[in-house]
Amino acid sequence: MTYSQNIPDVSGIDCPPHRVSQLEAMAQAYQQVCVVGLGYVGLPTALLFARNGLTVHGVDVSPRVLENLAQSRVGEIYPELSDWWQEVQASEQFCASAQPQPADVFLITVPTPVNPEDKRCDLSMVRAATESILPCLKAGNLVILESTVPPGTTRKLVQSMIESYTGLKAGENIFLCFSPERVLPGSTTTHELVHNHRVLGGINPDSAILGKAFMARVMRGEIFMTNDITAEFCKLAENTYRDVNIALANELSILADEYGVDMPEARTLINMHPRVNLLKSGIGVGGHCIAVDPWFFVEASPVNTRLIATSREVNDRMPEYTAQKILWDVDDIDQPKLCLVGLTYKPDVGDVRESPAMRVVEILQEKGVDVVSYDPLLPEYQDQSLEAIAQGVDYIGILVSHTVVMETITQQRSALESVMRTPRIRIF
Repeated sequence: MTYSQNIPDVSGIDCPPHRVSQLEAMAQAYQQVCVVGLGYVGLPTALLFARNGLTVHGVDVSPRVLENLAQSRVGEIYPELSDWWQEVQASEQFCASAQPQPADVFLITVPTPVNPEDKRCDLSMVRAATESILPCLKAGNLVILESTVPPGTTRKLVQSMIESYTGLKAGENIFLCFSPERVLPGSTTTHELVHNHRVLGGINPDSAILGKAFMARVMRGEIFMTNDITAEFCKLAENTYRDVNIALANELSILADEYGVDMPEARTLINMHPRVNLLKSGIGVGGHCIAVDPWFFVEASPVNTRLIATSREVNDRMPEYTAQKILWDVDDIDQPKLCLVGLTYKPDVGDVRESPAMRVVEILQEKGVDVVSYDPLLPEYQDQSLEAIAQGVDYIGILVSHTVVMETITQQRSALESVMRTPRIRIF
């Protein structure tokens, strides 16, 4: 690249002012957007552009996703998107299908999971999404990859596919950027999507300027321009930073158990140090970011990522350790029956991707333990109550502290204990 890798503003790019003006005018003229992938990031992104007056065509290969959209079930599945969905429905600025259509701007927001066996990044959905838009591309289009990917993917995979198929030259007559999201699934999704600062990496200065000018039409947070590889690197580093710090907290919690130390009390005392902020320990790390992204670094450079790999192993070990702690809790009970509550990867979010709680349940079942599970945020449990499921059990383990679950425990603890065979309740 011929421009700085940490450019805070358009003026930091060595680009003639008249060219900057041309690109900004181009971005303002774009009216049609195609968003490929309508999941936790893609759908709110599509609705954000639609509610700001652009015509948006959403694409997803899942019949279930398309059926939910057709039946207007967005508010049921994503309550935080209810208002946006109603606005967009009223304006008719959004539609969805299984195939892309021609547009001015294409955003790719598909998942990039890791293979559970070798922990390598699966880019098949990025490849398929890129392939699906190729027949629709034309000169002047802007393509933005938002899926989290290993450094170099934007140019090595997406740019290569675009140029080979279309004959267009990326950065000259078609423009390409990488711009990862920074949102938490749940109640803050819409606010964070609009207001969080964002990194946008272009494969050249023209792409970066155009991409920033377009995204700034709907986003209020500051958009920092850089090149595509640096942006890809930053996204992975952000989640790796969190993973490493969580691993430290988890490892210290294991040591606390070994020494008989009350970890919550110790953490409070530790964090009285003015330059220490030890995170809370937990039962593991889930979701599609922190539990996945660090492996992309390990895959790319195993020799230079020993700390990152070890942190992943520590956090991946926690469900097994949590299962063992539960067995210690009921060691004195013959053939105990357990009720484990909370199956999503974090509190107050109905998302089970990479959920450590699900793994805890699986581990205990594999050991032949009698386990029932419950999570009021998941559709399959919404017609059930914790009191009914807890009938005759010896142990309730709260793996994920959803607000509604904690309210139930606080308000109905006596009633729960009265229907249990052995009244033991533990909150992890």
